[in-house]
Amino acid sequence: MGECCEESKCCSGKESCCESSCSDSCCDEGMSKGKMMMHIANEAWEELMKEKMKAALEKVKGAQMDKAAQVAVEATMAYWAGKKREEASYSEYEDKLHKAMM
Repeated sequence: MGECCEESKCCSGKESCCESSCSDSCCDEGMSKGKMMMHIANEAWEELMKEKMKAALEKVKGAQMDKAAQVAVEATMAYWAGKKREEASYSEYEDKLHKAMM
């Protein structure tokens, strides 16, 4: 949305026209149909280019990235399993402390 909003200054009441609260419809109001269509075409080009780059990266680095992703997922799962054990252990401690103080 950046270029659209910056050119049209459509969100005149906002500090920045490209604030996250500023929607695409805001840009629609301040632009001609031709400029709006050019903006949409530019966005489509960017999206398609990203898809093409993803496909190219998948061909070249996909297997390596799969391995790296697997390692990261395993580490994350171990981290959260440890957090759950930690929480259970602390909860057990609080229960014992509560009983000891009664």
